[in-house]
Amino acid sequence: MNGTQGDIIVTNGFAMCYYCFDAGYEIPLSHIEKIRGKTARRALLTCSRLTPSYIQYKVPPLLIRLGRKKVRINEQEFSVTIDAKVYDFGVIVVRITIPISGSLEQLNDMSIMLNDCKALRKKAVTEFDKIIEDIQQVIIKPRMNSTEDIEDYVIFMIREFDHAVTVIDLLEDYSIELARILRCEKNLSCAEMSEALKNPLSYYDNDLTLVDWNSAVICDPNASYDVPDIIEFALIQLLELRLYDHMLDEIIDGAYDALVPLRYRIFPFSRTLQNLLRIKLDISEIVDRLFYHLKLIGDVYLAKVYETASKRFYVEHWKSAVRSKLATIESIYRESWSRIQTNRMIVLELAIVILFVIDILLILIELF
Repeated sequence: MNGTQGDIIVTNGFAMCYYCFDAGYEIPLSHIEKIRGKTARRALLTCSRLTPSYIQYKVPPLLIRLGRKKVRINEQEFSVTIDAKVYDFGVIVVRITIPISGSLEQLNDMSIMLNDCKALRKKAVTEFDKIIEDIQQVIIKPRMNSTEDIEDYVIFMIREFDHAVTVIDLLEDYSIELARILRCEKNLSCAEMSEALKNPLSYYDNDLTLVDWNSAVICDPNASYDVPDIIEFALIQLLELRLYDHMLDEIIDGAYDALVPLRYRIFPFSRTLQNLLRIKLDISEIVDRLFYHLKLIGDVYLAKVYETASKRFYVEHWKSAVRSKLATIESIYRESWSRIQTNRMIVLELAIVILFVIDILLILIELF
């Protein structure tokens, strides 16, 4: 792997720090006109390349411009721009944008600083809480402790360097710096650098997209938002699947605890079974809606971006885990219902035998 062939300076760019929150089961966007006194507008997927017009969110999220703020990070004060998106399936994303410039080594320092930054996280939680205050009346099945589980991510959008550079130049001459930015590390092994730079994506000869677990680097003179939006959507899927995976673990453990001690009763757990069935249907609906919310069939490049991001985030792994646990709940429901039916049949058969014995006794009494 090659190293730096000379300094290259970023003269125009910004870092977008994403904080994804699960606010509840559903947020009816049609019931929201203003948030924090600002008019919310639909955030359509804007594509800079030739893309079929039907590639769009099924229900476009609401975008709220929250304005410019001051944030202090490690004794430095930054002027940031804050936006938020509200999705109908219950997710709210707070995005904090920070201007960037300087060498790739300086960007590496910034990536380390922004990784799990407590000041930015605190600011995002504050903005999220204010949004919730405005819309809590319309949230369906609001989630308690939404700020305890947050999915965060950083996208470095580079618009201009101090001199012209091609994608090949970036990958060959500045691979070490790019890998360190992606991994938020100062030192990496050759194997880890190769892994970080795996699957580079490029549409034109002057744009480049690199996606990793902690962050992404996008070099795009047009600073188009379609690629960041696709990465954001994959990040949302990761958040939802991770939360539902944890939720299903608790539900299955609770179901075993509730069902096993009562297995010999006739009407032991009808309420528990009803809850299991309701939860299974709710989560199945959410997972299906999450994956059908945006279809990228017809745009090969954006589909590649999504596939790369989803692989980096292990989205399919989480989806399989959730599906498997939903199947476990289905199995628990069927077996428990079968046990109830068996117990009822036993009781009915015993009742018939008892009635038969009583009938015989009555006949014998009449005879004697």
